[in-house]
Amino acid sequence: MDRSVINPAAGPRGQRGFLLITAVVLIVIAALVLSVMVFLGVTANESSVVHSQSGQALFIAESGIEYEQRQLARNLDWYRSPSDPFDVTTRSLGEGSFSIQASLPATILRNRVPTTGAVANLRVYSTDRFPIPPACGPCYLQVDDDITGGAEYMTYTGTSGGDTFTGVTRNVTIGTITGAAAVRERGDRVYPVTTLSANLANSCTAPASFTVAANSKFLSTGTINIEDEEIMYSGLTITGGVMTLTGIRRCQNGTASAGHNAGRAVTPLLVDGSDPDYEAEVHSVGTVVGTVRRARKTIQR
Repeated sequence: MDRSVINPAAGPRGQRGFLLITAVVLIVIAALVLSVMVFLGVTANESSVVHSQSGQALFIAESGIEYEQRQLARNLDWYRSPSDPFDVTTRSLGEGSFSIQASLPATILRNRVPTTGAVANLRVYSTDRFPIPPACGPCYLQVDDDITGGAEYMTYTGTSGGDTFTGVTRNVTIGTITGAAAVRERGDRVYPVTTLSANLANSCTAPASFTVAANSKFLSTGTINIEDEEIMYSGLTITGGVMTLTGIRRCQNGTASAGHNAGRAVTPLLVDGSDPDYEAEVHSVGTVVGTVRRARKTIQR
């Protein structure tokens, strides 16, 4: 008699158990593959939607720039605005909206100064964004366009009512430059002035950057005048009391390079002969659902 032990896993019943395990494994793998495919499909769809919204938001932001540029062309009394930034507007466009604001690098006198003597206050259209102590010290202004052709430097110790510089001292010297005290007419431009933090070499080959004393009135991209040399910059950063200008292009509009020592005056807004180029910086924020894109442009006339 054969007494060998019969393997219970052998035969048809054992095979059925093996096939069941195989089927379960295949079902699990199929489920995982299906889950991955569904996840990738959803992710791809969401990515496509976000990409589309991002493109729309950028288009809307740039449309805001074009809208404000047209508004500025229709009204050239930019510097008579009582606030800065001005033209703060939000408008719907397509599937989203844009919010715009225009900032100015200067203001203008609101009242005539009928004397060459001392004045306590200087009334302008807006003191918004001009720094006040202790953010600056001393706090400088340039009144009129050309410091070598009749303009003068002044200092102030504070502001009042959004339209008045207080504690004004006239005809001050910055570096080695002194202007000329004169009767100032209503409408004369009033510029913020800062100073070089370090020497700037005599060369039209621009450095990557240079530093000046921080001044909140300066545009984030724009043009400056240093001792009759016109210099363009495309960006700035402020750390503590130092402002770093980047994207430098020197010797603009036919002006010559010169060596500029630390402490010399730096004034925004190009001076070109007797007619300065008016400037405004436009910021536009385009929004579509939760996607936000930003654009900016410096406008000149």
